[in-house]
Amino acid sequence: MKNANKKQKVPKAKLFSFKYILYDLVKWFGFWQTMLWYRIKKKYDGPEAKQRIKGGAIISSNHVGFSDPFILLTAFLSRRLHFLFMSELIKNKFQAWIYKNVFLSYPIDRNKPSFSMMKFLSQYVANGHVLGLFPEGHIKRDDQIDDFKGGVVLIAYLSGKPIIPVYHERRKNIWHMTRLVIGKPFNVKEMVGPTPSQDKLNQVAKELHEYELHLQEMCESR
Repeated sequence: MKNANKKQKVPKAKLFSFKYILYDLVKWFGFWQTMLWYRIKKKYDGPEAKQRIKGGAIISSNHVGFSDPFILLTAFLSRRLHFLFMSELIKNKFQAWIYKNVFLSYPIDRNKPSFSMMKFLSQYVANGHVLGLFPEGHIKRDDQIDDFKGGVVLIAYLSGKPIIPVYHERRKNIWHMTRLVIGKPFNVKEMVGPTPSQDKLNQVAKELHEYELHLQEMCESR
């Protein structure tokens, strides 16, 4: 699995493919359970945020628990979301097969993500897939949003596809709804311009983090 991204051809997104059967079954079965348990209530930051995602995109969200991917899958039910997971979670080939074929996810070394992996993911998004990322890089046990790692911005720049910022609150108890705010798209290619630099990419990551704080305020203001 370690070098899988270097060897395999980057597939194009398709409305139907036999390789998605297991994923679609799990997604639709899990949708009802997630809605019943978390009772997700969506809010949008203006009309632009309500537009349906067409083609490739990156969903960028804060990270508060292991259920976050299922919450995002439910919030963006019309699209298949692909995720990354920590490579150290893989203990055997069967687990690797489950992550890849059932959850459409790819392993990554979160401490040393390779440029080849970033390039693979950018081609994946450019080919029409939707990638779900948690740019904090780890699960947060409090309501503070840590600075974002730059990988999400780099992938968006290389793919030429937008970032859709999302904030979802940590549910206080089982009696509360899970509130989620979807933000306006970030077009990194336009923000960085024709001559990219590390400073420009870092600035976009900073602006994305600040916008995430704005979405958090929207969510908390009810």
